[in-house]
Amino acid sequence: MAEIKEREFELFFADKANVNMSSYHIDKKTQLPVLYLKDQKNALWEKFSATYPDGMKRTSFMARLQNGRFKYRDDLGGLCPICNDYAYQPFEDLIKLVSNNNNMDKKIKVNKYQITLRDFILYKY
Repeated sequence: MAEIKEREFELFFADKANVNMSSYHIDKKTQLPVLYLKDQKNALWEKFSATYPDGMKRTSFMARLQNGRFKYRDDLGGLCPICNDYAYQPFEDLIKLVSNNNNMDKKIKVNKYQITLRDFILYKY
């Protein structure tokens, strides 16, 4: 029975809707990639208990999160941690800069490059 509950826990956190896997940070204990939680622990518990109603209990779930390779991060939105920390701030600054420019041809050109760059970063990372 414990093996089934353990497997359910692993399956839940293998889902990309719940975690983002680090591409370069590794947990020292398990030698597996660090998993960044996409939501608060309580919200993840609610989701887990709805998905697996006969699964592990809340205390065990929280203990596993605390002692495992899981780290809480603000919503990464598919971005790397550095890009997430800046939250598209450079792009917002570029939008303001372009909108203050009076030359319409330059606005269109810079806006096109900006969108392409932002989409590239989001897609690649």
